Amino acid sequence: MKKVVIGTVAALSLLGVSGQVSAAEPTTIKASTIGKGSVHAQAETEIASVTSLATPQEGQKNRSSGNFSVENLPEGTYALKFVVEGAKPGTHFNVMKDVSGGFDPTIWSNIYDGNTTDVQTDRSFYISNPSGADSNFVVKVYALH
Repeated sequence: MKKVVIGTVAALSLLGVSGQVSAAEPTTIKASTIGKGSVHAQAETEIASVTSLATPQEGQKNRSSGNFSVENLPEGTYALKFVVEGAKPGTHFNVMKDVSGGFDPTIWSNIYDGNTTDVQTDRSFYISNPSGADSNFVVKVYALH
């Protein structure tokens, strides 16, 4: 995540930001995409949270968590961000989609704390194949918009 710090109203208006701004205090705009002529002002909204085991659940080949939903995203959502809490650095995992009576495809691979992904929606995602974890951890999913 890149941070752009700007202290003048003129510079803010060039970025398409409006409203009251104090020249005495710098204003921080989080920008996730700078290039191709566009700047996305970034807001983060938590949309899901799930606890994962450090290994697949008993009797499961891949699944280490219950299902979580990524639906009803805020308007303008352009990416998803994964935040991992309670795991040691380097912990990573895949996200799979639960298909009733069928093959569960891997949707995102090798996800680490802070990774952003494309936007896909479904009500039945789950954490799979964690690596590097030595205890349960929590994965929070944020919509970037």
